[in-house]
Amino acid sequence: MNTAPIQRTIPHLTLIALIFVASPFIFTWVTAESSSLTASSESSSAYILKPAIEPSPYEWVKHYPLISHALGGIGGYDGTNSLEALVQAYRSGQRIFEGDLSVTSDGHLVLRHDWEAGTYPVLGQKLPKSIAPMSLKRFQSLPIQQHYTPITYKQLVSFMSGHPDMMLITDTKEPDSAKAADIFKRIVKETTEVNADILRRIIPQLYEADNFEAISGVYPFTQYIYTLYMNQDSKDQIMDDIMKRGIHLVVMDENRYTPEFVQALRGKGVYTYINTINDVSQIRQYRNEGVQGVMTDFVVPGDL
Repeated sequence: MNTAPIQRTIPHLTLIALIFVASPFIFTWVTAESSSLTASSESSSAYILKPAIEPSPYEWVKHYPLISHALGGIGGYDGTNSLEALVQAYRSGQRIFEGDLSVTSDGHLVLRHDWEAGTYPVLGQKLPKSIAPMSLKRFQSLPIQQHYTPITYKQLVSFMSGHPDMMLITDTKEPDSAKAADIFKRIVKETTEVNADILRRIIPQLYEADNFEAISGVYPFTQYIYTLYMNQDSKDQIMDDIMKRGIHLVVMDENRYTPEFVQALRGKGVYTYINTINDVSQIRQYRNEGVQGVMTDFVVPGDL
């Protein structure tokens, strides 16, 4: 009788049995290692994405004299609100960004100055026959100046999630308080859908005093900017309105600027920024006169 096949089979059966007995332990070890890695990744991600908020509102103005207007200029173009402009400005050291927000015809927030006829040539886009808000799909299909990328608000929030030292100043261009509240409901909704923590790094820009009540009724933002380029109130009225509401930052253009107004605001603990300035020597002069900083398209921290 030939027993060789049986002898060769026994080691194989023994090995199979050992694997069967040991497999729960092997599976448990692999699962534990995977869980540990996942937990580590989640913990690391949570740490990375935690917003680097200053210890108190408006503290950032002491460290950042420059605000990137419309996400910063690029290739000699201003007002693009493009992905490439944002990335370039961030890499240049900018951390405080102002962005223009508009709503598409199908209800999505996007970065664009507006839907008016004058915006198309600024962006290098062909003027359509009908001037109206475009759909999200159409917005995303149109490059800016032939090769820059338009971005949605949610894409901007995602970028902020990966860059926890960045803050965003909104420019909705909506002085009507009811309409402003509607836009901020969209802002809060779309931000929350991506990363609710980013709301702590959003600074609403107000155009009229009663915008404060409308927007703070939507979400309790901790800091606001009162911008004067649409506002025709007297300086005394402006001072009264911001002091009543605890607003500590005013942005004005050169037409509203006087050294006396800046000093009066400064005496009340209110910071001033001027928009939009792209000349370094002019920025230095304003700062010597008490201005905290400026909105700019092209100047970056290394230029100062």
